[in-house]
Amino acid sequence: MVLAGNYGYAHSCVTSDNFPARHAGGLRLRDIVLVDFGREITSAEALTQAAPLGLERPDYEDALYFGVQHPQVQTERPIVFLHDPWVGFFGRRDVLCLWTNAGRRELGLEGFDDRWSAAHRFGFVQGADKGPSASLAPSAAGST
Repeated sequence: MVLAGNYGYAHSCVTSDNFPARHAGGLRLRDIVLVDFGREITSAEALTQAAPLGLERPDYEDALYFGVQHPQVQTERPIVFLHDPWVGFFGRRDVLCLWTNAGRRELGLEGFDDRWSAAHRFGFVQGADKGPSASLAPSAAGST
């Protein structure tokens, strides 16, 4: 999935060993909604505020599929996917993030326990898993 994203940079720890593809039955049709909280926020606050909106926590695959299918969206502002964190080096809990740096698209890892700036948007899943599909549903931009 990382190669399919055609990133100018991908964090060296974003590998199939650390982030194995778990959906062998094909892509799942999932509606990804981007939420802009418009302020500095913690991961816990973002997850808590998304729940009453009917938004669910993404899987890391959602970040990978989204980056492949909607490459230009991350050039506007960074996108954070608050999936179950991957425990990286020195015990830091990381999540996948998509952003642009020096004109190139990047796939990186950021600390789940850090505060997120007002510039970050968050990818959440709206509705239930709809089974195997040929593609990820287009994103919708939201704001709370």
